[in-house]
Amino acid sequence: MKQPATKRIHIVEGPDWRESIVALLDSRSPCRPWRYGFGEAHEGDPVAIVLHTEPRTVMTTVARIGADGRRDRAVAKPGLTGSGLVDIDSLVMLTRFDTGADPRDAWVLYGDDATRLKRALKRADRRRDKSMRYGHSSLTAARILLRSRGRCSGCSELLDLTGEDATEAFRIHTVDQPLRDAPEVLIKEEPFPSYKEQGIPDRCWLPRLPADWPGVVCRRCCARMEAAGYTNLLDFRFSQHPECRKCGGRRVQVAQFGMPVNPDVYWDTSPWIDWRGCVNDGGKWTCTDCGYQW
Repeated sequence: MKQPATKRIHIVEGPDWRESIVALLDSRSPCRPWRYGFGEAHEGDPVAIVLHTEPRTVMTTVARIGADGRRDRAVAKPGLTGSGLVDIDSLVMLTRFDTGADPRDAWVLYGDDATRLKRALKRADRRRDKSMRYGHSSLTAARILLRSRGRCSGCSELLDLTGEDATEAFRIHTVDQPLRDAPEVLIKEEPFPSYKEQGIPDRCWLPRLPADWPGVVCRRCCARMEAAGYTNLLDFRFSQHPECRKCGGRRVQVAQFGMPVNPDVYWDTSPWIDWRGCVNDGGKWTCTDCGYQW
């Protein structure tokens, strides 16, 4: 089915990316960082949101102008895993915009150019994964903050973003990009698979956890981490769980019963959560070191 053409798409710009994301996460925030152009605007018009990260980015979630007709109060409704960000220079390089319709310069795109931008953002939104949140750039930090949906990664409580110092109410914890796995040995002298006699080792079924995890930490959790000497967010989060009753391991996940509504939610789950399926067996904890559940 052919998608309807887009008449126009407005560009709204956030020079301060932290203030911009805070304003998106909580409409009660006093942050009002937006810049936008003039011209005709109607309820329901799409809005592309550009953030001044390094490099500059555009949100993959397209906002919509409300009944008040204001571009700076357009409503963005991200998916279950939050909105993504795509480098606007790369987006322009891969999308054929007409002369004078460059989304890095123009405030409004019309006709075919508006349709191209909207479709490009939709494609980019489908091609996100958690590896995009590794690294220490402002682009990575902005992705982490958007993904948080306004909740602290240390305690899962909502961040207080309503004060004048809303942008200082949290700390963004960034982590190094992990090295790719070493290549497997493909040439072996075994005439038959080793698992036929010895079986598959139990450790093969254990989850592989990262060394650390990116997230957003509230003031209270920042103080707790500093007082206890934690520099690793994953260690701090696991410290709030009991140790394993069987092996004494400290990396114990909390059980989550049910099934995610789509694969994106499952693969984007924080490493301290264990999806158990739809049958609630009454257990609450899973040890990632030995697999014991209780």
